[in-house]
Amino acid sequence: MTRYREAFSWTRSIDEFVQWEVTEAPLLHVCSGRSEWGDTTVDLFEPADVKASWTDLPFPDDSYGAVFADPPWDSGHKMEVAAFMREAMRIAPVAYLMSPWVYCAWWTRITKLWWREFPGVNTPILLARYERPAQLTLLPSPLGSAD
Repeated sequence: MTRYREAFSWTRSIDEFVQWEVTEAPLLHVCSGRSEWGDTTVDLFEPADVKASWTDLPFPDDSYGAVFADPPWDSGHKMEVAAFMREAMRIAPVAYLMSPWVYCAWWTRITKLWWREFPGVNTPILLARYERPAQLTLLPSPLGSAD
């Protein structure tokens, strides 16, 4: 018998953990899906406060305390992570990315990293917290293309 299972579900324990760790406010929740968590939710396909792409956010510079994203995890979205990080660091001094990848660039640094442990061998699911260095605010906008 063939069975289909949800590949990932946002469980109550994940919700509680993320709400415990992500304390900055106001919070912009990008790729929010059907979640109502955050001061403002953004999604391109699901109902949200704002319908927009996570790589082109319609908010002014420094308008949030943090940006959180749990984007689609298929490898086709890896290139979009760089565009998202530029947008997130423009909008807030802190960004959180929940995915199986980390993003590294000269203009942002990972300040915390959590991973989900599952029994057996598997791809890790990471929650990375990024901070914009203070000196970055002195640089002209946009951040430039030298990631």
